Amino acid sequence: MRIVIGGAGEVGRGVAKALRSEGRDVVLIDSDPIAIKEAQALDVLVVQGDASVRDDLIEAEVEKAEVYIAATERDEINILSCALVRDICTPKNGASIMTIARIHDTRLIVSEDEETFARWTGVSHAVCSDLIVIDDLKAGLKGSSMSEVLSLGNDAWVAVVRVQESANQLVNSTISAAEDNVDGLPRIFGYKESGEKSIIPNEDTVIAEKSLLAFATVGKHTFRRILQAAGHNPPDFPEKPRVLIFGATRLGRHIARSYIEEGCRVTVISEKLEEANELAGSDFGDTELLDSIHGNPLDHHLLQEVDISEHDISIAALKDDHANVAVSLHAAEMGVLRTGMILDDSQMAQIARKIGQTYAVSRRRVAINYILKHVHSTVPGNYHLLSSVPELVGMSASIGPGNKMVGRQIKKLEGNICRVAFVQRSGESGSESMIRATPDLFLKEGDRLMLFSKVKDIENVENLLSGS
Repeated sequence: MRIVIGGAGEVGRGVAKALRSEGRDVVLIDSDPIAIKEAQALDVLVVQGDASVRDDLIEAEVEKAEVYIAATERDEINILSCALVRDICTPKNGASIMTIARIHDTRLIVSEDEETFARWTGVSHAVCSDLIVIDDLKAGLKGSSMSEVLSLGNDAWVAVVRVQESANQLVNSTISAAEDNVDGLPRIFGYKESGEKSIIPNEDTVIAEKSLLAFATVGKHTFRRILQAAGHNPPDFPEKPRVLIFGATRLGRHIARSYIEEGCRVTVISEKLEEANELAGSDFGDTELLDSIHGNPLDHHLLQEVDISEHDISIAALKDDHANVAVSLHAAEMGVLRTGMILDDSQMAQIARKIGQTYAVSRRRVAINYILKHVHSTVPGNYHLLSSVPELVGMSASIGPGNKMVGRQIKKLEGNICRVAFVQRSGESGSESMIRATPDLFLKEGDRLMLFSKVKDIENVENLLSGS
């Protein structure tokens, strides 16, 4: 499969690196010399050109591609670029090229459904991080000492945690012994020691201190059990937390609405008066659950006046990464037990997650994962690169009618290329159950699998799961 990516920024490079690791033929196009220089470290073809110029797209041989991804920093360029690519590429065997556009402005999406957006833009798939990142952040805050929390859908999760010295039941135990020693411990499907490559462990793998473990689990209520087993001591998480949000930005307003709809009391502090007024006058702002305040998020006296230490969570949703880190650290110093932040830079988010009870989500990392999800849509389901446990992917996949895996045992799928954690199956009454996977379990039509694979083996996994 040949894939052309317009934009060699962090998102474009991240997608390119993942796809190249799978053995795909990848081309990056960008006009920025700095981005071009950084992209040249990847094993991909790099073209210096403008993704919104027809001749430059032709030079990148986009007509030979099956997928085109527009990942620049400007929505209008991404939409225009996809339109140009569709015009350049004639349908192959009756199928048009798949176009994927990264969209930054939620207003382009939220005012209409995805089908309407696709109709007027012609873009096959739009990826808007701000519409996805809130659920990821809220889940991560329930396991805020974790290195990573990712959804596989239907309340199934990948939870990555670092093993502390005090984890007596895990350190120096095999995977099998650890699962026997800790009652109700979810299964471990990813493992990484410092300085070593990530692996999919077997039952005899010995857990070292400070190693990273990737768990497959069902239900956010299991996060606390995982953290305690790994030697962490997370604070209690209330059913309806009191939430402080820094920034009445568009994203901050979406976060506030999400918590208010759950019956939580929310305080929002905004530096900009017009944003504070817009929040107060919104369709959900007329409620006793919301306090909208205009002021400096770093004003110590203001934070004391709003009883910052009485808030269970603070979330930084400002427009600058460094400002988000600063206000989160200040909130922690003033007594907030759990802090969250939404950043652009993925490396900064990884570093921030190492600070106490802090959980940070990167818009760019979210965009990378959801772009890859659409690229791999021949096997419908979720797809997540594990940034803290590199070389591994957590994904879900459905067994549709006529799939060649129907009636075959899981061990026929796994071989040496993946491990299945759970199988979601519908009962005769229509109820859903989550079955712990075993090698001898026979697969049925309609099953939904949650599995782990190495990035380099994804194409083989897809070939086994992609139909008859």
